Amino acid sequence: MKKGRILYLTIIIFTNLFATKSFCQNFDYKENSVYIYNFIKYTNWSQKKSNLQIGIIGNTPVEDELKTLIAKKKNSSITYNIKQISILESKECDVVIIAKSASDELKKVDKLTTNLPVLIITEKQNMSHLGACISFFIDEDKDYKTEYQLSIRNCRLRGLVLSEQILNNAVLIR
Repeated sequence: MKKGRILYLTIIIFTNLFATKSFCQNFDYKENSVYIYNFIKYTNWSQKKSNLQIGIIGNTPVEDELKTLIAKKKNSSITYNIKQISILESKECDVVIIAKSASDELKKVDKLTTNLPVLIITEKQNMSHLGACISFFIDEDKDYKTEYQLSIRNCRLRGLVLSEQILNNAVLIR
């Protein structure tokens, strides 16, 4: 009788483990790289750019995905330089991408780049209060779709103007 009860409990446990939906969804970094490419493409800097410096703080798969995507865009009139950077190097970049694991560094990056035309993009939600222009997040209410928050205020303070297309698809943060 004891073996039967243990077998029954084991079956119940395994059934519940495999039947539940996973709530720990991750970003599709290939998709995020497309978003980032379009953010860059549809951002107007105060000066026209022919060489864009994209700095990445922390480790994120979006780095390789973005490099692959940009390599396919050979007809572009803009040269993209993508590399891992230190916090101090952020002031030399046009775009700074902060990996989720490095989110604690955002405040330092914001302070170093205040009043500079640097588009700051984070992989962590609700980072505009620390200076992010754009923050990615997973929307559980929309089947775990990747979305992004946009702080118009932070973009304006940096002299950046984003196209209506970017604004219309964003969750706006005031």
